[in-house]
Amino acid sequence: MNRSKFYEWLLTGVVAIVMIGGGLAHLMNPQGFAPLVPSFLPALPVILGAGVLQIAIGLAAVIPRYRIWGGLAFAALCFGYLPLHVWDFFRPDPVFPPPVAATIRVVVQLLFIAIGLQLAKQRTK
Repeated sequence: MNRSKFYEWLLTGVVAIVMIGGGLAHLMNPQGFAPLVPSFLPALPVILGAGVLQIAIGLAAVIPRYRIWGGLAFAALCFGYLPLHVWDFFRPDPVFPPPVAATIRVVVQLLFIAIGLQLAKQRTK
């Protein structure tokens, strides 16, 4: 396997594992994610919808024909989650007590955005 194919395989694996695993976790334990949902949103529909969306993104990343869309959707979803992690810095009752845990989550989200964009870029070569 050449370096480019290995790199694409690695990015695909990261996106698929994170999205399918995270999606299943959202569906199997929605109450565990409820503290992350802002109070002005309906927690259960948001959590279940996010779980289904994550599984779809993970599957799209695995299917070569849809991989570019999986990568872009992964980056977009992680970008969408980023404000929730930043919000944790300013909450009076943080889910991940700042600054260390919240900082790590923000950095991971930024890394995931980069991975999604790189995966989409791999498919356009």
